Amino acid sequence: MLYRTLGKTGFSVSAVGIETHQWSGRGGLYLREEEAREILARARDLGVNFIDTGECYLYHAAERLIGNAIGADRDKFIIAAKFGHTIREGGVAEGWERSVVEKELETSLKALRTDYIDLYQIHVNLPGDGKSIFARSAQIREALDAALKTGKIRAAGICLGDNSLLDEDGEILRRALREFPLSAVQAVYNRLDRGAEKSILPAAAKENLGVIARVPLAKGYLSGRFKPSDAHLKNAFDEEDDRRRRAAAAEIMTREVPPGADLAEWAIGWCASREGVATVVPGCTAAAQLDSTARALEYIHL
Repeated sequence: MLYRTLGKTGFSVSAVGIETHQWSGRGGLYLREEEAREILARARDLGVNFIDTGECYLYHAAERLIGNAIGADRDKFIIAAKFGHTIREGGVAEGWERSVVEKELETSLKALRTDYIDLYQIHVNLPGDGKSIFARSAQIREALDAALKTGKIRAAGICLGDNSLLDEDGEILRRALREFPLSAVQAVYNRLDRGAEKSILPAAAKENLGVIARVPLAKGYLSGRFKPSDAHLKNAFDEEDDRRRRAAAAEIMTREVPPGADLAEWAIGWCASREGVATVVPGCTAAAQLDSTARALEYIHL
């Protein structure tokens, strides 16, 4: 396994990791506890040590699966969790007040069955988050500073949302760097969605932020496993954007992917090859997928 330093955190992380949002019902799939155990046991065997999760993945459900599966192997993994949202009547709502952040941190620690979280990320996930985190910036900063001081978290970061919240101009990240003690940034980045190259990656390089690349398969367009009629893709983008993405993916397969190569493995490897990227976190819902993810590193050319 290839390891890299996650920016100023100093953590040695595997170049590929595990994203767990699908473990808790995203896409209609709920992972069973034995499946989570199999995945993390295989991760340990392969040397995959980076796990990304979130508080709003069915209100800490993914965290509970991780905590129950890791057991005595806690020190073999780097766990990145998120905060900023709570489950309220009607769905997910913001939760940026210090008391809420601290309560969610305690809930995450309990769910993960640990006394520390390696990387605690501000979760910019809802349409208003890019503004509302700064309306509560003092309270967020106080909560992070206190957690860092007590050792409940080892480092803080920010997770930028999907395409509409990608922050291509870098405004959210630049201001967040001024207001919060950030050591890492997570963003959507793949061969089809390269907006992070405009401002996010340069800012990360300048500030020595560890970069976590999310959605390396471009929501399935670079997976080679979805048909044009699949609702998963049709519902993700409008019709025009969907056609554009399909055409772009077809051109990439023709011009860039080596003959006989697995498209998904190539796409993850492409992402891991980009300068400044510390780790790539594709979704994983079966232990066998980890073998494919690990093989993606064969396509790294840097």
